[in-house]
Amino acid sequence: MKVKNKSGKKFSLKEFIWMGFNYSVGIAFIGNFAILSNIGQENSIGIHVTWLFLLEGFIAGICAIAFARMAKIHNSDNNGGSYIYVRTTFGKFWGVFIAFMQYVSLPFLITIQINSLIKGSFSPEYVGQGAWYAANWGPFTDLWLDLIGIFIYMSAATIIFLGIKWYKKIAHGSALIKWITAGCLIILGLVLAFQNGHDNMQHWTTKSEISLEGFVKAFNSCFFFFAGFEVFSTAGKNIENPEKNVGKGVVIIMAISTVFYVVITIIFFAAYSSFEQNMNMGAWSSAQPTLNKVLLYGGPIVMMISSVALKINVAMQNALYGGTTLQPLANEGFLPDKMKKLNKDNLPIKASIFNLIITGFMIFIWLCIPDIIKGVSLLNGADPVTYQDVFNVSSLTEASSVITIFIYGMVIAVALTLHFKKKNRLKIWEIILYPIVLLILAFVFVWHYYELINKIATVDAEHFSSTLTGVIIEIAFIITSMSTCTIWYFTGFKKKMAKRLIENPELQNKIDNQFRLTNNKEKLNLKNKTIKK
Repeated sequence: MKVKNKSGKKFSLKEFIWMGFNYSVGIAFIGNFAILSNIGQENSIGIHVTWLFLLEGFIAGICAIAFARMAKIHNSDNNGGSYIYVRTTFGKFWGVFIAFMQYVSLPFLITIQINSLIKGSFSPEYVGQGAWYAANWGPFTDLWLDLIGIFIYMSAATIIFLGIKWYKKIAHGSALIKWITAGCLIILGLVLAFQNGHDNMQHWTTKSEISLEGFVKAFNSCFFFFAGFEVFSTAGKNIENPEKNVGKGVVIIMAISTVFYVVITIIFFAAYSSFEQNMNMGAWSSAQPTLNKVLLYGGPIVMMISSVALKINVAMQNALYGGTTLQPLANEGFLPDKMKKLNKDNLPIKASIFNLIITGFMIFIWLCIPDIIKGVSLLNGADPVTYQDVFNVSSLTEASSVITIFIYGMVIAVALTLHFKKKNRLKIWEIILYPIVLLILAFVFVWHYYELINKIATVDAEHFSSTLTGVIIEIAFIITSMSTCTIWYFTGFKKKMAKRLIENPELQNKIDNQFRLTNNKEKLNLKNKTIKK
């Protein structure tokens, strides 16, 4: 007998799909085309990005199916997601490592969101020099804009502390505002597509080229837009019937996302012959000849509202998923015990507070330091028009994607390992496709870091300083994260675990029992016993 969630303190399947879709998908992705598709950009692939979205949707869909299959045979009613799957099959070290790297991917996501919140809406680099709303506040304009964005974002992140009921209300409300206002941009795109579609499509189809370098760069950058389910699937304790709903929800979200990306991409390639880094705002100024003044001024204002609503929604969810990613590590003993405690809503409040502190530190590294470097460079005579930022939207999404690719690859490796150990039988098409997807993910993962190093050797003198800074920050961040996790595991965590085995072996057995394969029938029996008690 199914026990209904009368308290409303857990997310139903529909709520999980709605929130997951809002977390992963937004209209701002078209801004990436300014880097990936504009004719004349280095390694531009033009309109080829359309079929790339189909390919990535297929690959991400296969990964989602692997997640769904793993959710059914693991204790998914605990927080952790991929951490649970990897820990169960490959042992404690790889479980902790994957959880740590999964958490590390959040700063990239948060940086991208804050970057596009205020700076992406008002910086001349993102919206064009001629936009009426472009901010020109001197050499440190980007820093002031980002500081405003950081304040709004961090304020929204604290909503998690109001409890799950308020969280759900505000999350649903901000998501509705986001999509209603985004609809205005889609309507503009449709109108312009009907007016200019023939000429623009001819422009893109005749001038678009593709190379291996351009393909891998675009693949890594755009894969970011299919990421997210590895993050929101960690909140098992906050989802109704997680063994069933996590997997089903993830697959549905991937299917809807793929259709959305392809359709919107076609519309905007038909509507425009070039793109701005922030098309939410730039779309209106780019279409000035066809707009009256009401739309010219009203359109950007509507999109500002959309941007704030989107970032509030994402900030809230990052605050939740950051906590639910850290809490299992505390439960394992890798982090302080205080962070494993859950409140009456099954929310890890202390882990969430720690997450906000770490988030603030990471934001400083990824946003404030590059902004300060840019401000100093402009003070020393650098040209603001030709200055190349340390990071742009595309480079940040690439950096996030490679960590996500690593996580997805590990989960597929778990699925294949369990099959060959005869612990979970895969279908024939899965046996064929999983290794192919794993090889593709491995290739683009390695190629990203090869290209990162190659950038330094091939960049021109004018952009050498900013390129070198960007490469150093990304590589140093990844190496530091991996080293910190590995060193602490072998020097601190293992000693703590050995002590626990002597002083409290029952607790260690209880923890280890959470990481074993099971099945729905066994889970149902356990739940029925709990109900009878």
